[in-house]
Order: sequence, then structure tokens, then C-alpha cells
Amino acid sequence: MQIKLPYGEKEVVFDIPDRNLLDIILPKEYIAPARPESIMRNAIMNPIGGERLSEMAREGDTVSIVVEDHTRPCPTPEILQLVLDELSRAGVSDSDIVIIVGNGMHVPPDFETIRRIVGDKVTRNYRVITNDVFSGEYIMVGKTRYGNEVEVLKEYAERDLKIVTGIIGYHYFAGYDGTRRSILPGISSMKTIQFNHRMMFNENAKAGELKNNPVHHDMNDAMHLAGCDFAFNVVLNSNRKVVGAWAGNPDSVLSAGTKVVDEMYKIKVEEKTDIVITSASGYPHDIDLFQACKAMHMAMPVVEKGGVIILVGECRNGHGNEVYYEWMRKYSSSEEVKKALMERFIAGAHKAYYHFKAIEDFNVILVSDMDEKEVKEVFRMNPEKSLENALNRAFDMVGKDARVRVIPYGTNTLLTL
Repeated sequence: MQIKLPYGEKEVVFDIPDRNLLDIILPKEYIAPARPESIMRNAIMNPIGGERLSEMAREGDTVSIVVEDHTRPCPTPEILQLVLDELSRAGVSDSDIVIIVGNGMHVPPDFETIRRIVGDKVTRNYRVITNDVFSGEYIMVGKTRYGNEVEVLKEYAERDLKIVTGIIGYHYFAGYDGTRRSILPGISSMKTIQFNHRMMFNENAKAGELKNNPVHHDMNDAMHLAGCDFAFNVVLNSNRKVVGAWAGNPDSVLSAGTKVVDEMYKIKVEEKTDIVITSASGYPHDIDLFQACKAMHMAMPVVEKGGVIILVGECRNGHGNEVYYEWMRKYSSSEEVKKALMERFIAGAHKAYYHFKAIEDFNVILVSDMDEKEVKEVFRMNPEKSLENALNRAFDMVGKDARVRVIPYGTNTLLTL
């Protein structure tokens, strides 16, 4: 069978012998309407759990709006236009609005990246800033139930009206992206992010889990301590088209969005398999290895121990995180990384923990544009430039009769047994 997988901004095509193919796990996606902006417009005009933004805002109000960074495929320009129109309708001056790229601990984007995120019109007419954990000005707004001292950007906290925007999808230890993630890690200090991420070792810190997930509860507490008057989030299908949008109360928005994500992407399978081929869902999810490895982590529960995970991701920006890189060079096992992180948590090093967990239990082959020597020597994966070669290598590892499962949108798909 001929199969296509997302790879960067294009696709890769390869063949799998019919006798080896167990299944192709495709999401039960909603089809986007011809005019997806109508979904977003309806959401902002009919908010859930609160008033319209144009009714909440007042002339003279100062406003902060948090947007996603470049690692999330969010239709930010379209969302911003609707939000800004509502604020204008209420009489809010453009000069009283600050737009904040909630990049958390990620490297702050440069001007050209910011322009791509928010749109040329916004960069020309509004003040846009980013979260820089090394030089940002933060204020402490309180402590979470876990004792996390929540420090958020002063530019956000001191505004009269606080708005968050973004997308809702699975997150491998926060449960889901969306709403509260705009605050923590989005606009939080390194200290606050590190405290929160240290809870990722909890058994309930996993994709699709909110009820018993301490990472989520800590994030949610942070959002309410910092204040969030209005949220506008969307859910996308695998073609990055809007299939759901909600605005209003952030808790109600998250609840509505996660239901749709589960309906599309939570899929039960009957058995584990020997080989899984998983794509990191294309750009920007596979912009670097730091991001692409989320697909590998999502695939682990449905692979036999000792089996093969073929991770497909362009990784045009290489590994993507210097801390991740250095910890992969410095340590030799997940237990070593966990011990070091429990003593002193360093954001970025957590990825090394998840990486080691994968390569300790599975044979991992990476199909990417990365330097093969770096892939093999630093990240201890088997590098290949083509899926054909990767699959042949996998058969050599576990046998010519091995069953193959394909997950074209691995970053987004939650598999359960």
C-alpha cells in the first residue's frame, strides 16, 4: 500500500507490503466549513460563560492579549482581527493594547517571526512583545495549591482587561494545550515554569488527562491568580483548518475544546504492534527534534517493548534546544536525568528525560533532515534519510513478518488500549 505522511510543509510517500500493514490510525476529523472564519466569528459573538468582549471592555481600558508562538499552527491573525474589532467597538484605543507572544521558555522570536505570527497589519499598528525568561519583568501574583510562586509578565498582570488566545490539542504531560497554557508557561518566569514542569514525573501527568493531573491544576491555578477575563481558543483538524472555536470564560472554553479534541483524536486500538511509523504532523510540529519527539512519546503506549518506532519529522531547525542537547550528551539514562531534575529542575532538560525513556525501551529510527552523526552520537537514534530505508532497517531489527502500524498525525493522536 502506498502511504503519504506529513513532512515539513510537504509529504513523503512510501510503500508498505500489505502482509505487514496492521492498520493506519487516522483521526475521526471534523470537516472544516468552506468559510471557517464564520465559526470563529460566531464564537466571539456568542461567548460561553460570560459577556461579549465588546460589552466587557470600556473606553480607556488597558488590554493585554496573549498569542501563541511559532511552534503552534494557530490562525492568530484571524483570531486577533476578531478580538481587536470587538475592542474597537467598545472604544478601546489601539495604543492601550499590548500583544504578548506567550513563548514560555522557548527562545523569543525575532521580528520577522513575530510578523508571521500576528500579521503585518498588527505589527505596524500595535505594540507586540515576547516573553523572555532571562530579561522579562515579572510580578508575583500568588501561590498555587502546590506552592508554586506564580510570576507573570508585569505587562500582562497590570492591565485592566486580560485576554488569552490559542489552540487546544493534546500535550504530553499537561494533558492538553489551551487557555491556561497561555499563562503558564506562556508568560511566566523561568522559576514558575520550572516548578510546574517538575511535576511531569507524576503518573497522571500525561496526554488527555486533566482530572488528576497536577501539572494542569498548577497551570489552572496560575491562570486564575494572574487573571484571565476572556479566552478565545480554536481546535484544528490535520489540515490545520478550524473545526471548532469557543470564546468567553476560560474554564468553559477549555472544557468545550477538549471534548472535540477527544472526539477526533482519541482512538482505541486492540493491540500493541512491533513497528510504529509516526509522523510529527508536519510543520511547525516538526520544526525541530525538541517538538517532533512529542509524536514519539504519544506512540510509545502501543508499541511492544523492544519494538521499533520510526519517527518522521523534517527538523529543519535541528535539535531546537541547547539544554536538551547538552543533557543528552551529559547523561546516559532516564533515571540519571530524573535524579538531576529533582535536585534542580532546568527547563528544556525534561525533554532529555522523555527521550531516554523512549530509546531505553524501543529501537528508534529518525527520518529527518538532521545531521546523521548528531542523531546517532548525541540523540542515540538510528538516522535514515528515507522511509524505505527506515522500514527495511526496522524489519532487520524485529523480523520480516513484523506488523506495522502507521500514525500520520502522531503529535495530535492519542492512542489507548
